[in-house]
Parts: sequence; structure tokens; C-alpha cells
Amino acid sequence: MRTIYFDVSVPKILLTKLLAPVFSGVFFSPLSPVRYAELPDQPLPGENWVRVKNRLAGICGADMALFFVHAHPKITLAALPGVPRAFMGHELVGEVVETGRGVKDLKTGQRVVLQKYLPCCSMKEIHPPCPHCREGNYTLCENFSEGPAMPANTGAGFGDHFLAHRSQLIRVPDSISDVAAVMLEPASVSLHAVLKSPPARGEKVLVIGAGVIGQNVIQFARVFQPNCAIHVLEKVPFKKELALSMGADLVIEGDPYEAVARHTGGHLYRAPLGNSTIVGGYDRVYDCVGYSATIHDGLRWLKAGGDYVLIGNSLAPVGFDLTPVWQQELRMLGVNAHGSETIGGKKMSSFEAVMDLYARKKIRLDEFVTHRFPIKEYKRAFKTIRGGREKILKAVFEMD
Repeated sequence: MRTIYFDVSVPKILLTKLLAPVFSGVFFSPLSPVRYAELPDQPLPGENWVRVKNRLAGICGADMALFFVHAHPKITLAALPGVPRAFMGHELVGEVVETGRGVKDLKTGQRVVLQKYLPCCSMKEIHPPCPHCREGNYTLCENFSEGPAMPANTGAGFGDHFLAHRSQLIRVPDSISDVAAVMLEPASVSLHAVLKSPPARGEKVLVIGAGVIGQNVIQFARVFQPNCAIHVLEKVPFKKELALSMGADLVIEGDPYEAVARHTGGHLYRAPLGNSTIVGGYDRVYDCVGYSATIHDGLRWLKAGGDYVLIGNSLAPVGFDLTPVWQQELRMLGVNAHGSETIGGKKMSSFEAVMDLYARKKIRLDEFVTHRFPIKEYKRAFKTIRGGREKILKAVFEMD
């Protein structure tokens, strides 16, 4: 198995962080904790396991954070017992090439996407499952670090193939192309976020960041509430244009505080030391960036009682002013990928909901992939994305 993984070694991580300010090439050197290596092929770990040959794998923000070692050793995830290797690539579409004898509903040649990436009850075959897994919200599993250990060296999307428990996979209908299928996972994140706090009729909402997640938030917000106003904050011109075509009503331009006050009717107040705030503002903010600055400002752009939906995340601690949360009685909601949804009284997974909307031509997925790289040129891919000189919306790896 030829695959890319992140070596969870504190000395390597700290050394890379220490050298990065004076040696920017450290991320592409043998000192980096990221490895592209040949690992021995393994037999299926059990009767309910599947071997999948990758076709396409998308590069997401979490992959960028791992590659450029943005993760901080003091975040909560770092406190949980884990595995010595984190295999990279969870936005993928692949083809089943082998199934265990317990797998009855998948056949070789069928295409699948990866739904469950991190350990949970179904993957560990824990019965009865924890309350969250029982409800289909596997990312909140209480047995993430409990119970049987996961098999080692199973691989993931950034490699020629990987091993997965049957419960991790969702079959892709023939009507969905590979290019659309590789977008099902990020689209599921956006749908899950919107359904956690759906806009109401007549509301004004703000989407911060118009990357893939933000673009999908826009189109899902529009699908579930045609009669709301969707505003977008984004710096990159081609992403602004796409956001408008996805259903946004306007893009914030100029000084954001002045623009937010103008477009929402809120009252802008400025004080010394660059301290600004707005009373009144948006009903909901969907933050698809999750940096200190976007959280700090986004909370100040909400009206009293508004919802702040944190979709973008950082693998390092962030800093922001919490005053608006209690002063304006705001509600902050975190989003951890995807899970279970209830739409029209029917319970389904986020992936099933996205595939249904796509089949009914309510959403678009085919136009997000803008760049392709052979997996063996992974360093060039990460360097190109980080450089920011090309119009990249979603870059994917093609397998050799």
C-alpha cells in the first residue's frame, strides 16, 4: 500500500514547528512528520471489512493543517489516546476490490465514499452503541478512545487503496460522477451545519468564507429557506462570483463593520484602540473559516439572541472576545463534520440527504473540482494550494 500519513510524533512535530520560521522547506523535507511511504499490504482485519481502491481524493483544510503542522499539542484532540499514524484523505471516492464474508450489500466494482473517518462504535463493533452512535451522530462517539483498538495501517484517501469497516462506507449510485462523488463529504458538512441552525423566513444571514464549505452552505441555506437574505464575506474575486451564482444575495465589500451595519440596519459603534461593535446585525452567522479574527468579529455582527455556527475549525487554540456571547445572549454552535438529519419528518444521514438533493437537481456538485494532481506529486499540490496564486476551489489527487 502506497500511502500518505502523518507521523504522530511530538518530537517531530515540535522540531518542524521550531524550524519553520527559518526554513520554510522543512514541510517538504525528511524532517516533516508527513510521509509518503510503501507499507505492507494487509489481509482484511475481519469479516465485516472492505478493501477499496481509490479513484479521487480531495485535499481539505484539515489535510493542509496536518501537512503544515498547524496542530497544537494542547488542543483537546491531542489529549485523547490515538494512533501513531494519522492517514490523510477522507474526501474520497473509490472502488470496492475485496469484501469480507460478512459484507452482503457491497460487491466488487461498486463505488463508495467514506462516511466515518474517526473511530466510533460501529467500526469497533461495540454493542450496544453509545447514545450518539445510536442516533447516527458517529463523530460524537463516546467510545472514540475506548473499547477495542482499531487495526493498524488501514490507510485512507491519499494512497492507492485502504481498508474500511463496512459501516464506514456509503455506496455511490451510478448516476453520480466521480467528480461529484468526491464532493459528497464536504457537502455533507455544510448541510449538517445549515440544518443545525436553519435560516427562517425573512432573516438575514452571513456566510464567512466562500471556499467549498461556504459555497455549499450558501446553496443549502437557499434550498431550505428560499425567502432569506444570504450575505457573504470573502476576499477572493472568483469565489465571490461563484457565491452569487450559488444563491447569495450580495457580497460584503469595503470596511466590514460599516457594510454589516448598512446591510442589516444595525448601529455601529467605534471606540479607541480599534474597538468596534454593532448592535443589531445578522440573525445567523455561519463561520466557515474559524480563525480568531472571524470569530471575534462575527460575534459582534450578530443581533441579540442570534446563532453563531462554527463550521471552520482550527487545530490550535484561538483567541476572541466572549463579551458578546453573554451581553447579547448569543448561541454558539459547533459543527463536527456530519451525522444524522431529519428532513420532512424522515431521518437520514447527511450523505443520504445530499445525494437526494443532488438527484433532484436542487444542488450543484460538479463544478467544484478545479485542479488535479497525481498522488506522487503531493508536495507540488500542497505547495500550489498554499501559494494562493491559482484559482483553486477544490484540488484532488488522482491515483496512479
